[in-house]
Amino acid sequence: MDAGPLQLSKIVSVSCAHDEPSRAALDFQFLLGEAIKSADELGPQFASDKEKLTLLRTRLEEGRFHLAVLGQFKRGKSTLLNALLGEALLPTSVVPLTAIPTFLQYGHEIRMRVSFQDERPAKEFSGNSLEACVEILQGFVTEEGNPKNRLGVLQVEISHPAPILQHGVVLIDTPGIGSTFTHNTEATLSFLPQCDAALFVVSADPPLTEVEAEFLKEVKSRVNRLFFIFNKVDYLNEQERHAALTFFKKVVGEKIGVTNDHPVFCVSARRGLDAKLFEDSQLWTESGLHEVESHLVCFLAYEKANALREALGRKARDVLEDVIMRLRLSVKSLQMPLQDLEERLQVFAQELKHAERERLAAQDLLAGDRKRALGALEQEAESLRERSSEHLEGVVEASFSVMRDGDVSEQEILDALAEEVTGFFQTSAEDVSRNFGLSVTQTLRPHQQRADDLIELIRQAAAQLFDIPYHAPDSSEAFEMKRRPHWVLRKRVPTLPIVVPEEALDRLLPAAMRMTRLKKRLSRQIDTLVRHNVENLRWATLQNLNDAFRRFGLTLDQRFQETIAATHGAIEAAYVKRKEHAEAIAEEVSRFEAAAGQLAKFCAELEK
Repeated sequence: MDAGPLQLSKIVSVSCAHDEPSRAALDFQFLLGEAIKSADELGPQFASDKEKLTLLRTRLEEGRFHLAVLGQFKRGKSTLLNALLGEALLPTSVVPLTAIPTFLQYGHEIRMRVSFQDERPAKEFSGNSLEACVEILQGFVTEEGNPKNRLGVLQVEISHPAPILQHGVVLIDTPGIGSTFTHNTEATLSFLPQCDAALFVVSADPPLTEVEAEFLKEVKSRVNRLFFIFNKVDYLNEQERHAALTFFKKVVGEKIGVTNDHPVFCVSARRGLDAKLFEDSQLWTESGLHEVESHLVCFLAYEKANALREALGRKARDVLEDVIMRLRLSVKSLQMPLQDLEERLQVFAQELKHAERERLAAQDLLAGDRKRALGALEQEAESLRERSSEHLEGVVEASFSVMRDGDVSEQEILDALAEEVTGFFQTSAEDVSRNFGLSVTQTLRPHQQRADDLIELIRQAAAQLFDIPYHAPDSSEAFEMKRRPHWVLRKRVPTLPIVVPEEALDRLLPAAMRMTRLKKRLSRQIDTLVRHNVENLRWATLQNLNDAFRRFGLTLDQRFQETIAATHGAIEAAYVKRKEHAEAIAEEVSRFEAAAGQLAKFCAELEK
């Protein structure tokens, strides 16, 4: 590795013939190339850092600008993307979908590539009709086709000839947040580092929930370029639209600190899709999506390059700062007298033991919060049993009130109950989903902060012990919910184990006795429906809560171990070399110092 100073004159000479944006792109590309060479020459222990930087350079060279569509489930994200594509390719449903990001990029024909979480080769599909593509896609990304992601899908990439994609943008359909019935917030938050900008979709029902507000805070801290899509405005009159939009802007301004610099577009994604399907340019304009499309095209033409460099630059700086810290730890360790190094290693080992005790205490606190969350779930289930029984009994009473005694139809009453079960419990499921989604977010937030503090404690302890500068990288918080319940619409509940149907037996009885038996059967039917459906909802939410806390705990443990490996590993490696290869120490110190200095210059240049 060339240990000399960075030859900025070389950058200037390469780019002097170009305008400012082109020169900036060449400067950035050159800096990334130099950083990659430096990481490569540092050895295999920095291979993962080299790979991260190489991926960033590839994205820069390809001009792949990642524009994610974010928001709460059922806000119309997939419908919006379908409208921009011009056809109904992405699955849409009232039921939340699985947590699998779908990448949409330009291609002359529709092609799909499905990547998996393990070592299996990707599956590719091409030459299929739109209907076949939709069916294939549903088999991988929907809860119905791929329940609980049992196929282990990592992501789906789709090439599509939509004009909007010709400008180098990759549109990303992300999992909806705020639902306990899908892989949601964890998958989306962990995906944010790949995003260069975001379309945040909201609607007027309501304009902004607490779950969305909390999520938007995380998005704003990680994504600089942010656009808002205010969807479903076709359901509002002019006065309602103005009131909802004013309320939304006020909330995001006061609670989240979002300024008027972030544009808000009022649209009807549903009408926009209809406009594309029926080639109605007037309806396309009225849907509001013409303005969205025009704004995106202008943004991609004039601002994409700068936005992409900003986003990739932040990612590159984080990688380089981490490498620099490990290099400086190695340099300090190599320069110290062996006895001094051993003493500091012992002190650091004590710090790690203290951190381990704190980690175990944090896990105990997490377990306590999990227990309290499960207790709250049981209270909610009991309340739901009472509300659902009362509601379904009201349905039966209403049915009787519109029927004459001689024309009472048990089948019609059962049909009415089945219809109400779907509506009532689906609404209840959404309420439980929203409430517990917010509850879990609020419960896990202090645990995340505690874990961040613990991880930073390890890094800071190493930096202070070895007297090196310290840079705190960004961290992310997340949790995952994925299961959804099913609804029992009717269930046979006989009073006696006999072969003759009760309805047939009723015909042999007097009218008053028939009515008494019917009411008893309907009462048992209600009890059974309430018991089964509340239990289905309770069980699904219980599994979701257990998954959320379990995955959260495992993720924090993994980050804890990775932090120890990154810091302690560098010191121990230097210690071994210090003992076994004393004659090579001076050369190694010089090499690491030069590398750290070179990379620090790269970081400084990336900030310009």
